[in-house]
Amino acid sequence: MTTPSIKARIQLGDNGVATVRTLIAHPMLIERNDPKTGARLPAHFIEEVEVTLNGKTAVSLECGQAVSTNPLVSFELRSVKTGDVIGIRWRDNQGKSDAGDFPVV
Repeated sequence: MTTPSIKARIQLGDNGVATVRTLIAHPMLIERNDPKTGARLPAHFIEEVEVTLNGKTAVSLECGQAVSTNPLVSFELRSVKTGDVIGIRWRDNQGKSDAGDFPVV
């Protein structure tokens, strides 16, 4: 499953450890000045990413302006089994957000 901004790939190992790779479509812009007008262009970046396993927080990340455009986040979760649901949610500094639930198959 994907959402408009989140793609995830989950690989479940025999030992109950899931490797999760998620790509979040986001510009991740730093605060800067327009080179032609000198006008201030505000920063626009993801501040928080939260990952849940069956509704319980498993991973919480805080991000800043130094993270690249369309960040790729990879991590491992333990005690995962087929049928579990991994939720991924992000929120940026302008109040925008997205979330998606990804079943483990």
